[in-house]
Amino acid sequence: MHEVSICESILDILKEEAVKNKASKVTSVTLKIGEMAGVVEDAMRFAFEAVAMGTIAQDATLVMEYVPLTARCRSCGKTFHIVGYAFSCKHCESPEIEVISGRELQIEDIDMEA
Repeated sequence: MHEVSICESILDILKEEAVKNKASKVTSVTLKIGEMAGVVEDAMRFAFEAVAMGTIAQDATLVMEYVPLTARCRSCGKTFHIVGYAFSCKHCESPEIEVISGRELQIEDIDMEA
C-alpha cells in the first residue's frame, strides 16, 4: 500500500507550509490525483487519517480531485481519454500519442488556521 508513503510525504509538506505560514492547524488539503497514479481512494483516506493522527493535520479534511488519463494524437491531433491503458489513438489508431494529463499526484491547495 504505497498510499502510506504518499501520505507521509504530504504530511511533511503540510508541516513545512504550516511553519512558513505560522499556522497551528491544517484544516484541509486538496490533492490532484491522476488516473494513472494508482491511488485507491479508500486506502488514501485511511492512510492520511493514520499518518495525520497527533499532528497539526489530525482533523484535516482530505479532498481528492481526480484527473482523467488523457492523450493527444500526434498524427491526427485529436484529444481523447485513454481507457484500459490502450496507448493508441481512438480515432486513427496511431501509436504516436502524447499523454497530456492523468499522471498528476500533487497538492493543489492547503487551508490552515493561525
